[in-house]
Amino acid sequence: MPDFSFVGAAYEAASPTQDTQVCINWYPEVDPTKKDDNPFTPDGRGVIALYPTPGLSVVGELAAAAEVRGFNVIPGGQTLLAVSGNKFYSIDTNYTATEIGTLLTSSGQVSITNNGVAAYLTDGTSRYYYIWGTGVFAAIADGAFAGGDVCAEMDNFIFYNDPNTNQFGCTSAGSIVSNALNSGQKIGGSDNIVAVAADHRQVILLGETESERWVNVGTFPFPFAIIPGTSIQHGLQARFSVARLGEGLACLALDDRGQATVVMWGAAIPSPVRISTFAIETAIQGYSRTDDAIAYSYAQSGHEFYVLTFPTADVTWCFDLSTGLWHRRAWRDSNNFYHRHRSNCAVVFNNQIIVGDYQNGKLYELSTTNYTDAGDPLPCVRRCPHLTNDLRNTFHHDLQIQFQPGVGLQTGQGSDPECILRFSDDGGFTWSNDHIIKIGKVGKYRNRAIKRRLGLARDRVYEITVTDPVYRAVISANLNATVGAN
Repeated sequence: MPDFSFVGAAYEAASPTQDTQVCINWYPEVDPTKKDDNPFTPDGRGVIALYPTPGLSVVGELAAAAEVRGFNVIPGGQTLLAVSGNKFYSIDTNYTATEIGTLLTSSGQVSITNNGVAAYLTDGTSRYYYIWGTGVFAAIADGAFAGGDVCAEMDNFIFYNDPNTNQFGCTSAGSIVSNALNSGQKIGGSDNIVAVAADHRQVILLGETESERWVNVGTFPFPFAIIPGTSIQHGLQARFSVARLGEGLACLALDDRGQATVVMWGAAIPSPVRISTFAIETAIQGYSRTDDAIAYSYAQSGHEFYVLTFPTADVTWCFDLSTGLWHRRAWRDSNNFYHRHRSNCAVVFNNQIIVGDYQNGKLYELSTTNYTDAGDPLPCVRRCPHLTNDLRNTFHHDLQIQFQPGVGLQTGQGSDPECILRFSDDGGFTWSNDHIIKIGKVGKYRNRAIKRRLGLARDRVYEITVTDPVYRAVISANLNATVGAN
């Protein structure tokens, strides 16, 4: 049997008997030069390959060994601002951190933006400013109301929402000062504003069940006005699930008709586009809490990823805009339990993609050449679709996984890299013992990762796991099998 869709994305259906595909710490990449009707790839081999998600390389650590709550880069790109615990830091390109001030809160995401003159922070209960030319950091309570959940910048105005209301306010242009009359309210619906964002020089107001877009019309003292006809019947389920993706924004959306979905929307995408699948939505709807979801996006190796974490559920999902496919990201503890990805927020700084840890104040680079979680094993798991032929008994003679061979290290773990194979004959409810398959020592480019005499089954699911810290690309798989009479 030629390539049988062993390589693919995550898709765990509501019933595992329908589909139980798992893809953890691997992302599928489609080769546009290979099509199913290409005579050079008649079996579809290599049309989709699996590549390892980036590992974590420690670049710095903040004194407050707590969750890293938010990032922002000062214009010029030489200084990174970060919040960890209740401490606010300035970080240089050597990742030396200097404590600047103290917030009134110590947990939960922090929104940070800047208008080229000063940085602005909101943590739900308070607003703060930091003028880097003077080093001044302080809480601020001016304007039409105190506090703010999320802040953003457009046209040198910093705008922010009033928690638990349908109002939002802004500073004066190029300033951290808000006039008492610098406020407006969402017009299209009476629901509260959950978050604000800027997109293509438009203010995006995301409500609980409805959202709308505003623009700078130059009026005084409040410069913004709604763009007629831009309201949508989708709100926001999770305040910090909003992240830029492509030419729009991705978020965990909600309306008054049902449960949450992941959509893209924005100034260039006037109508929400659903990007979650039935399988992703089934998973999300099974979580006890989803309003605490957080997200960030980044581009690497030609892919643009939207990384969506559910802290209470302890799960991280990732959407690849280039392929439209989903996978999971996770770390594994000593008891073999999988947890959410360690990243809590992300930023591009110092020509690196930097993420902050959700527990310990560490800063990591998302590295495509590091195959560990900051030195700990980074497991990759792929579980393929069901293999069945009219539910007749099928004799599985041998299975060959086409890894990139010869990737072993010179010494230590990974010098003789291997994958663990197991299989299920009841739809993924119970599993066989582990079987070891060698990937190939360094330079062994003709190594075959193959397992023979795999028995018979009417409905089989194969799963492989790789933990060795080596490059683990999977190109295809080939199953040699014979279908029985019944």
